[in-house]
Amino acid sequence: MATDRLYYHDSFLYDFDAQVIEALEHQGKTAIVLDRTAFYPTSGGQVYDLGTLAADGKQIAITEVADDEDGRILHFASEPLAIGTQVHGSVDAARRRDHVQQHTGQHVLSAAFIRLFNMPTVSFHMGEESRRKLHH
Repeated sequence: MATDRLYYHDSFLYDFDAQVIEALEHQGKTAIVLDRTAFYPTSGGQVYDLGTLAADGKQIAITEVADDEDGRILHFASEPLAIGTQVHGSVDAARRRDHVQQHTGQHVLSAAFIRLFNMPTVSFHMGEESRRKLHH
């Protein structure tokens, strides 16, 4: 079952309610699939969101978010949750805004390079370590 991607409808949505529809181990990590999510996975040059899922009175850290080939969004979590659990998701808003701004800035630069110098962007990838150095 594909995850309803709430960020397509509202890129400023940072809090949402959902239900766990699948719990699995993926590449040695605990993964949770929700029926709907505002967490953005790594895609199109933009890095995944971080945040938490609140369930049963505890906060579970979301450490990575990935897009699975079958339309599911995998939320890698610090601990598992049972299928059917109702959760409240909270996206790290500052991180999301930072990544959206960087991603948009890259598109603006790419357009300028094409228009002024006929130089299309072939690739643009910046790892977490490089991002941290930029901000400190």
